[in-house]
Amino acid sequence: MSDTLDIVHTYFAAWNDLDRGHRSTTIETLFTEDATVVDPDWTAEGRDAIAAAIGQAREEKLGNLVLTVIKVISAHHDHALFSWHLLQPDTTSTPLATGYGVVSVENGRIKRAYDFFG
Repeated sequence: MSDTLDIVHTYFAAWNDLDRGHRSTTIETLFTEDATVVDPDWTAEGRDAIAAAIGQAREEKLGNLVLTVIKVISAHHDHALFSWHLLQPDTTSTPLATGYGVVSVENGRIKRAYDFFG
């Protein structure tokens, strides 16, 4: 992974992946070994903890809802600011939730990700 915009889209692909094994493989390639994700509901440090936290959020809260990148607002110096929506699976409905996020990239992988409800 090297392009910050592609990394943002892959981050969302990991969030939306319902297959735990495939999601863990994506996380393994997407994040640095010592990465941190800070979400409003939790903080996870390290790939295994990130995979577990995203899996738990998917299983306990999100079900088959879809997180969608709406816009990468700005990207520079290995950082990207983006907006997102949480939608029903048909993705044509009014968003159930909206928010923003920031990823910080190091050597083509996410070092830090910050998620915000908005």
